[in-house]
Amino acid sequence: MSRSEIITGVEGFRDLPLGQYQFPSEEGYFIGTLVYRAWHPKQRCLMCFFDTDNGEHFKPYAWWDKDYAPKDHAVSFTDDVVSDSRWKCEYTLAPKGSMTWLSAQQVL
Repeated sequence: MSRSEIITGVEGFRDLPLGQYQFPSEEGYFIGTLVYRAWHPKQRCLMCFFDTDNGEHFKPYAWWDKDYAPKDHAVSFTDDVVSDSRWKCEYTLAPKGSMTWLSAQQVL
């Protein structure tokens, strides 16, 4: 459905403001607009870049398990989404200290 929108190479990153995107630092959720998706250049994951209404910029990773999706596997971020769609994303602190993307529900 939307794999053609995923950034696949280094040249696709050059003009993007990726430095302003951070991992969530606390457990909870955000509601934001999906602006970019890109394959990680070294790891088997899909980086998803969201802009929130209050000006924050987050980049949760969708890891390959059954598909590239949050932990609940309800939606694949390779095939089931398009850029500029809005999402409520929940995340939690993993035992090793990193953030785990739990779920994503589309907000209409």
